[in-house]
Amino acid sequence: MRNVGYIKQQAMFTARGEAEFKLYLGQVRIDGQDFNIPMHVGEELTEVLLGRQWLQTKQLLVNMQSAILTLG
Repeated sequence: MRNVGYIKQQAMFTARGEAEFKLYLGQVRIDGQDFNIPMHVGEELTEVLLGRQWLQTKQLLVNMQSAILTLG
């Protein structure tokens, strides 16, 4: 994932209450196709997560037994 640029600071609700996150525009490449997606960055986030808003336009299928993620 490549950082394209800082957008703004944004307060969001998490399981632990309200927290401040930095919002960046990021770029990911999946199967040779580039996508610009908003990325929320904070000290509490230790893993890359695909956001719900972005997944509204893409279908994500997860096969945990085979360790395969299919995004289409």
